[in-house]
Amino acid sequence: MSPFNHSKQRGSAAVIVIIVVVVGIAAVLLIHFLSRREPAAVQNFEQLVLKVEKLNDQIMSREDKIRGMVRRYNEAHPTGAIDTAGLGKFGLTPEQAEVLAQRVAQEKDLSYRGLLQEVIDLNQEVSRLNLEMQEVRSRLRPPHVVQKGESHFQVAMSFLTKEIGINEEEALQLVEQEALFPELLPGFEIWNYWGDGIFGTFVTQGEARISPNELMRISKRKIDQERSTLIQARNRAQEEVTELETRRTELAGQLEKLEVERTQALAQIAVMAEQNAELARQLNSVVYQAAPFSTFEKLGVLDKPALGKWRVADLDKMTETKSIDLRKTQEIVFSAADVGLSKIGKAVLFPRYFVEGVDYRIELPDDRKSGKVTLLKPERFQLVKLAVALD
Repeated sequence: MSPFNHSKQRGSAAVIVIIVVVVGIAAVLLIHFLSRREPAAVQNFEQLVLKVEKLNDQIMSREDKIRGMVRRYNEAHPTGAIDTAGLGKFGLTPEQAEVLAQRVAQEKDLSYRGLLQEVIDLNQEVSRLNLEMQEVRSRLRPPHVVQKGESHFQVAMSFLTKEIGINEEEALQLVEQEALFPELLPGFEIWNYWGDGIFGTFVTQGEARISPNELMRISKRKIDQERSTLIQARNRAQEEVTELETRRTELAGQLEKLEVERTQALAQIAVMAEQNAELARQLNSVVYQAAPFSTFEKLGVLDKPALGKWRVADLDKMTETKSIDLRKTQEIVFSAADVGLSKIGKAVLFPRYFVEGVDYRIELPDDRKSGKVTLLKPERFQLVKLAVALD
């Protein structure tokens, strides 16, 4: 074999080796890229959620336009106004649509006939959009509708621990990797996704009056306004400082405030569940004070007209109040010694609109040294202040 052929073979082998190396490197890069991509299932889930939000916006926009058009028509036809009480998430009711169709046939004013026809066309479009949205929603796990007092963190943790069955520590790690909304409005919809060890959570407007992004913009504007006010006040107090020093201090203050706000926002997420528990306790509590009639009269809690019975003056003037959690007990216990009496002759519960024997029961033992009030209908006493007057 000639030297030329040997050289040609070596060159071909080198080319093959280079191609193999390049393909190998490309394969490694491709695997690395794909490993960092969000799974297609999560992307598809997010796209469906965004489509639900877009359809919802389109429906609300068209419903607002329908209301405006019908309002214009009703103002011009006060004796033949169209009832729009049934106009809701699914457009006009069949009865309203029928009335509009009849009005189109009867209307002689071409401009109003066109207006009514446009309302009918818009209503048909709303129906179509609703069908499309129902089809999209049918492909998703039903969302969680936010109630008053709920947080994004709380809903996400509940989904992972209760519906999926993940332990709390692992669920917390997954939730901390997500961008949660720090503030929610009742009616927002939270869409949660779980698959192949991947957790995703998204918030849409749902039935709320504004969108999540609009709420964030409002909150940001409020923070910016408060920050601006503080900066202006500080600058007025530092008139002797040079312009450069003032600017440096201003920037340092802004950075410090932003860091504090970030820390507070993270802490708020962690304590939200505890705050909800405290709110529940307050909701189910009743505040009371047991004292002689004379004490309540001096405090201005009760008064007695010259001719008449004792009545409530101001329960907020009670000074030594206690409270009970109605979820744990329905009894208010008191003793003669605690209020400076040797014995208790009678006990009266104020306000008097609660009916003894129906709403509550007062029991005094034979020795008259103590007594108790049993709340027979505890739900009526939530967040109520009571005065137990003794004599």
